[in-house]
Order: sequence, then structure tokens, then C-alpha cells
Amino acid sequence: MMLDLSLNLIDYVSLFLIIFVGIPHGALDGAISITLGCSKRVILQLGFFGAYILVSAGVIIMWYFFPVVSLIFFLFISIFHFGCGDLDWKKNKTYLINGYFHGGLVVLGIIFCNKLEVSYFFSVLSGNQLSLLWTCLYLGIFLWLSALIFIVFNFKKMKLSRNYISLIIIIIVFITMLPPLPAFAIYFCLIHSFNHMKRVVPTLLNFMEKGKAISLMITLSVLSWLGGAVALYYILNLNIFPEAILKVTFIGLAALTFPHMILVDGFFRSKYKI
Repeated sequence: MMLDLSLNLIDYVSLFLIIFVGIPHGALDGAISITLGCSKRVILQLGFFGAYILVSAGVIIMWYFFPVVSLIFFLFISIFHFGCGDLDWKKNKTYLINGYFHGGLVVLGIIFCNKLEVSYFFSVLSGNQLSLLWTCLYLGIFLWLSALIFIVFNFKKMKLSRNYISLIIIIIVFITMLPPLPAFAIYFCLIHSFNHMKRVVPTLLNFMEKGKAISLMITLSVLSWLGGAVALYYILNLNIFPEAILKVTFIGLAALTFPHMILVDGFFRSKYKI
């Protein structure tokens, strides 16, 4: 039986911020593609956007047929994407371990500090058969503790800055004191998106004028919002509004995260070492 937990005003404000403040950082992907050579020919530009749309559509289709597996995969790639996205790029195992610790603190921290509410969100997103999901999340906690032990024993070698340690403390404070949606909105909008823009924009400006980058970001943001509005219209025929907006926000976020992560983490950051 699905838990009945209504969203309050703060939850709706948090969803608004995730959609209209957080998601636009991913809309820089069009500009990022230019730095990777996709603007040299029209066929390359069409290929990039076609591949991006196909991957996003593939995620939505997978979520329809395999919601629990899709949610598990989304949560774990988000751990690495968030964690590594807040760190300086390095090509070694320490980077991945520290990235898992950092991203796990956010994702797993929010989940396990708010199990009742998050269980409701999970049931909305993937149904009520959640035993496999929770098994994987407890495994995720074990891996996170292993990463923490590694960091403790290698603390001096890792040379973590005071700013990074302060960031960890700030994250711990708000994920333990706030409900899940406000906690995620703060991290996603003020930390993850900000760090992404700070790393990406200087490189983009070596390839294009600031106005062009902004226009591309606005265009892709509006297209994402329009797609979400259409999805919300149809999903409302089958769901009450709180459940519909949760599905559109987080399944839509997953659909955008997969190609975004491939582009940014797989190509852009590794090429420019940022």
C-alpha cells in the first residue's frame, strides 16, 4: 500500500527551484558540444542533438518497463555525477573513491535521513515493490562507509582543502536538518549547478561569445520545460497532481542526466582536465 504523504508549500517551492534554477545548468550541453567539435558540420550538430534525444527517450522507455531497476541505476550514477562534479578532475582511483563518498553523502544521506518521506517518493516513481531498491541502497551505504574509511586512512595524502571540508560540513548540516526535497534543491541548485557553471563557462568562452552560450542555454531550457509541461498534462490524466509533478521532475531529471553525464563526465571534463 502506498504511503499517503502530501507535498507542502516548501516541497513545491523546492520542485520549482529544481526545475527552473537547477536544470538550466544542463542546458549548457549544447554549448559544450561545440567545444567538442560538433559545430564543424551541420550533420554533426544534428547527430549530437539526435543522440541526446534518443538517450533521453531510451531512459523514459526503460523507466516505463523497468521502473525499479531504472531508479536504482539513476541513484547510483547520480552519486558519481554529483560527487565527481564537485571535485577537480583527476585520472585515478582516489578521484572515484572521493567522488563516491561525496556524492553518496548527498544522495544516500538525504535518503536515509528521511526514509519515510523518501519511501513515498520511491513508491510514486517506481511502484511498491521496493525490496531490491532498498537492498541496493544498503549495499551503497556499505560502499560509502568503505570509501569513508579509505579517506580517513589516506587523509594526509589526499590533501583536501579547507574549503572542501567546509563544504562537507555544510552538506551534512542541511541534509540532516531539512526535509528531502528542500535538502536536494539546495544542493542541486546552489552547489552542484554552481560548481558546474564555474568549471564549464570559462572553457566555453574560449570557443564562443557569452551571448551565444546564454542563448543556447535558454533555448534548451525552454525546450526542456515545454517537454515537461506536455508530460505533466498527460500524466495528470492518470495521477493526482503531487504524484504527477514528482514523476515529471525526477523521471525527467533522469532522462536528462544520462546524456548530460556521458557528455560532461565522459568527454568534456576528461578532455579539458577540469
